[in-house]
Amino acid sequence: MKQVLRWAFLAVAVGLLGYAVVTQWDEVSSALAELTWHAIVGALAACVLALGLNALSWRAVMRSIGLDATVPEALRVFLLSQVGKYIPGSVWPVLAQAEFARDHGVSRPRAMTGSIVAMVVGVVTAGVVGAVGLLVAVPGALATYWWVLVVAAALALMLVPPVLERLVVLAFRLTRRTEVPAHVGGKALLASAAWSALMWVVLGVHAWLLLRELAPGSGLAIATGAFAFAWLVGFLVVVAPAGAGAREAALVVALAPVATPAQALTLALVSRFVMTAADAIGLGIGVSLRGRRPAPAADQA
Repeated sequence: MKQVLRWAFLAVAVGLLGYAVVTQWDEVSSALAELTWHAIVGALAACVLALGLNALSWRAVMRSIGLDATVPEALRVFLLSQVGKYIPGSVWPVLAQAEFARDHGVSRPRAMTGSIVAMVVGVVTAGVVGAVGLLVAVPGALATYWWVLVVAAALALMLVPPVLERLVVLAFRLTRRTEVPAHVGGKALLASAAWSALMWVVLGVHAWLLLRELAPGSGLAIATGAFAFAWLVGFLVVVAPAGAGAREAALVVALAPVATPAQALTLALVSRFVMTAADAIGLGIGVSLRGRRPAPAADQA
């Protein structure tokens, strides 16, 4: 029954991913005419690379809580789990990753701890990179928006182990779990955050490759900051599949200093399509990778 549910979940997610491609095509096709193919291909390659970096960030945390996964195994489960983004709610990829860890001998509390921590790392680094990128890119912004750095510093504090442990305990309580969360070491958190920050830079490159053709003179810093900020907004709007709509609106606002609303919206539409295509490529890569036979789960709770 469990296996049937997993295949059903994957089928629904893949169907919604395909629907996302089809429904965007009419709007994106006209926007593509404003861009060169080498910019689009470069942006797509950057998005696929970013998926791999995100998988390494997740693996760094999961190894700390006892998951013995090779890089190909981590890539396989992470890339397959990403199609869960197309089901409304931001937690589906996290749940899929936690189930993988359980299949490989990690208890449910430890698996959930690792998945929650990896998600927090991604959210925190998005906020920090977004804040710093936007402040660096806009001359004089620091004097007016100094509080953004305060927010970024507060977000960074969430990755201090004692603070993070309290957040995980709170997440367990909200999900009515009574187990004690596992401890994730500072070294693992640092490694995960480093991979995640690099991922946001690479995603910034993808946005910049597109933006510089739509709004000449736009820099890498504002493209990176705006995209990380927009992703964070899309993530927080949990009712939207993969942040659809919310991410685009936030990107238009963040790029206002360098791009017209029409240019920013074009970037948002093309970026959404390119990232969807990258998820589809990642799904294909994940299916092609094979892992070891799963170990018995440490618990069935």
